[in-house]
Amino acid sequence: MYQPSDYQENRDQLRSRLLSVGIPAALLLILTLVSFFLRWPEALTVILCIALCSLCIFSWSMLISPLLAYGKHVDHALNGRTRDTEGLFISMEEECVGRDGVEFYPMTINVGDKNAEKDMRLFYYDANLPRPEWRPGDHLKITSYDNRVTKWEKL
Repeated sequence: MYQPSDYQENRDQLRSRLLSVGIPAALLLILTLVSFFLRWPEALTVILCIALCSLCIFSWSMLISPLLAYGKHVDHALNGRTRDTEGLFISMEEECVGRDGVEFYPMTINVGDKNAEKDMRLFYYDANLPRPEWRPGDHLKITSYDNRVTKWEKL
């Protein structure tokens, strides 16, 4: 599911976003400092400060933070500790949920007795990847870190 090129692509995209946000932020910071030290009208300094803070908050929450979270997820998927679980596919939710800044589809695998609640395992499948064509009852081997699917195969 994940390749080292996925991680590199994430890093490249993060670098370009940081550059595209960093240049306007640096210009706004310079203008703010110039307006403060040269005693330009106070309202202009306040407007520049508000614009700088707004740009930084928006950029962090909408552009930078999601890429950092997804990069961390891909890094864990490629290099983290994983374990294999075999079981029968039960279901996958239609709605995404957010875990640590990444969107996932919750899915349930049964690893033992179909009627025993203790044998149900919850995993999270990356919502950025195409959904697999699994049917209830399919026998799967899931490789995961924590409870996030990093690789799967039908048995």
